[in-house]
Amino acid sequence: MSDRQDPFLEFDSGTSRRESDESAPAGARPSSEDGIPTLDDLAELDAIGVDHDALLHSMVFLTRHHGNERSADSLLDGMPVDGLLGPDEAVRVMKAAGYNAGLIQRHLGDIHPLLLPAILLLKNGDACVLVQRFDAERGVSPMCEVVMPGPEFHVCRASESELEIEYLGFALVATPQPQQATSREQPLLLDAESHWLWGTLRRFIPYYRSAMLAALLSNVLMLVSGLVTSVVYDKVIPHQAFVTLWALAGGAAIALMFDLLARQLRSHLIDTAGKKADLIIGSLLFRQTLGVRMEHRPESAGSYAHHMAQVEVVREFFAGATLSALSDVPFIVLYVAMTFVIGGPLGWVLVLAIPLLVAMALGIQRSLRKAMSANLTHQADLQGVIVEAVEGLEDLKAVGAQGRFLHRYEDATAAAAETGLKARGMSSWTSNMSMVSQQLVTLVMLVWGVYLIHDGLVTGGALIGAVMYAGRAVAPLSSVVSLATRYQGARAAMISLDRMMSLPTEREKGRSYVTGHRVTGAIALNELSFAYPQTSQSLAPRVLKGVTVRVKAGERIAILGRIGSGKSTILRLMAGLYQPTEGMVDVDGLDLRQIDPADYRMRVGFVSQEPRLFNGTLRDNVMMGRPNLDASRLAEVARVTGLDRVVAGHPQGWELSVGEMGGLLSGGQRQLVALARCLITKPQILLMDEPTSSMDAQSEVMFLRQLKEAAGTRTLIMVTHRPAVLELVDRVIVVDGGKIVLDGPKAAVLAALSGIKPSAPAQPGQQRPAAAPPPAQAAQRSVEPVAQAA
Repeated sequence: MSDRQDPFLEFDSGTSRRESDESAPAGARPSSEDGIPTLDDLAELDAIGVDHDALLHSMVFLTRHHGNERSADSLLDGMPVDGLLGPDEAVRVMKAAGYNAGLIQRHLGDIHPLLLPAILLLKNGDACVLVQRFDAERGVSPMCEVVMPGPEFHVCRASESELEIEYLGFALVATPQPQQATSREQPLLLDAESHWLWGTLRRFIPYYRSAMLAALLSNVLMLVSGLVTSVVYDKVIPHQAFVTLWALAGGAAIALMFDLLARQLRSHLIDTAGKKADLIIGSLLFRQTLGVRMEHRPESAGSYAHHMAQVEVVREFFAGATLSALSDVPFIVLYVAMTFVIGGPLGWVLVLAIPLLVAMALGIQRSLRKAMSANLTHQADLQGVIVEAVEGLEDLKAVGAQGRFLHRYEDATAAAAETGLKARGMSSWTSNMSMVSQQLVTLVMLVWGVYLIHDGLVTGGALIGAVMYAGRAVAPLSSVVSLATRYQGARAAMISLDRMMSLPTEREKGRSYVTGHRVTGAIALNELSFAYPQTSQSLAPRVLKGVTVRVKAGERIAILGRIGSGKSTILRLMAGLYQPTEGMVDVDGLDLRQIDPADYRMRVGFVSQEPRLFNGTLRDNVMMGRPNLDASRLAEVARVTGLDRVVAGHPQGWELSVGEMGGLLSGGQRQLVALARCLITKPQILLMDEPTSSMDAQSEVMFLRQLKEAAGTRTLIMVTHRPAVLELVDRVIVVDGGKIVLDGPKAAVLAALSGIKPSAPAQPGQQRPAAAPPPAQAAQRSVEPVAQAA
């Protein structure tokens, strides 16, 4: 074998403990060699712990080396890492970043050079990157070039013998997947797993292969029962051969015991693979849900959740019940052949019955497909009504709309029940026909067999054995017929899940982003237009039309406009939550779409009009984006925002439960928590949508005082209808009908809206709005109260 093939095999065998568990049959254990711990000892590795920052910065170096640099924030974006980053989590992070990654157990000298650089795990819990090894001179240990990770990478050299002393015996290797790799690296790569279902199931082929072998053993052993039955009827009973009887019974009993073990092993392998596949597929679907672009988010949360729940139906069909049934199908030919061998012409009954059963299953598929698809849609609608009613129960009671929603619920239930009844009726008819057909086969064979016995063509024992083999041949076919009815349900669920997985996400697969871009707070909207994606129920009018705005770093701006004018959409475009349909958002001279979403999200703080808190403690909600920050940062943010008074005023302090959606806090307290959560990452840009909408006048004054201190020199852009908020800003932008109609210094714009000649001159570079122009008349009517109050 050539050297070029060696690293490929080495990398392929180097998997993490979790990956090894997923892709190897139960009971398989890696071997230990030369005193290096096996992969099963990774539990001890997790117990020791690896320095979070060292391992994370080492992975940043690997991405830089392979020409697709990712920042630490970008690597951890959307990953289920809670607390310290362990080796298993590191492998998962690298795979999510587009690399084929795994942990290997090797001496330093056994790591192939083509797999370098590799991250070495050290005994002291640290990590470093082995870049290359140099050949040893006579009598001198080979030298290694090592990168010590950190905010800045330090390159040093050490002898292999010295490094081996500190080396734990495990290394994390990662190579880019084909779509990211250069032609030089292609020989090292494994095929990417493309589809969320098929790619996952392919990882468990060893399980399914072993299950097929168990099915083969079971079906071969079941041939014994038919042969024993035939011999007993034809030989033992006529000759009273009791010794032969007990010998046959003993052999058959042993065969039955092995058949039981084979069946149990097959079920265990399929169930284990199914459990592991469920975990992976569920994680993929939920990560897709979290990563979907906001303008493409589902209209109904309940319907979306129902579609997600269908993953179990799909997985069970394609990897559970289907595999169990289909594993017996190839042996139908064997049982038909055995029926011909011992029963002669009786085998023709099976030859005629099998095509009829298959035709019956196929003939009902079109009608069943329509019924299953309609039922899935109605079930999703029903789930949507339930979730919508539960979330808005307070408002329903306030306006007395319980009856209206009850009517919607009953209509949705009736529609789901009707389509479900139709689908179950067709499924039941097919299953019942399959069972009756199986009994008819037995009856026809018995009747015809009697005539064949009378003619001396078969014996009584041969008839009984042929009937038994016929039952074994028709049984798996009956299961397949039943599966054919379930296929349409799985197919409908598969279509809905594929549609979910095809939704655009914030991070486009295979695309490289700019990392480390310096965000100072300067933003420019250049001829920006935006429209929500068109749905089947409605057209998609443009929300923004040719918006152009220049924001300097450190500016404080208020955006005014009537309801539905596009103010909030502008903020979401600036925050990177939406992508423009035309034009661009320029951040410090770079198109926002080129900046890594995770990096930008850490530099921008966005607070929506109705900030949503999540079930948990006050601390959990504030530190949600940065769970590893120390207590001093949390205390600083609490002081700046005034949240420390809320904490001090409750006996539970930071452990105060906020309830679902923050229901145990007041509106003003939720705003404070949202502001603290926004500031925890030290953003350079603050975007706030109606930040005081839920506050009374006194709370608003206190909040604005805290916000003024918290904003500091940051860029601050707020959407508001409250006059008090304007005290914080120097510039006002008025939006109407998706267009900018006024933009200038606060005094000038407010005077123009009030119809008063401004006393203050416009700032350089900005248009002076001397009076309200005709396009701004509609906007003037909506914001005039704010202007007069200010």
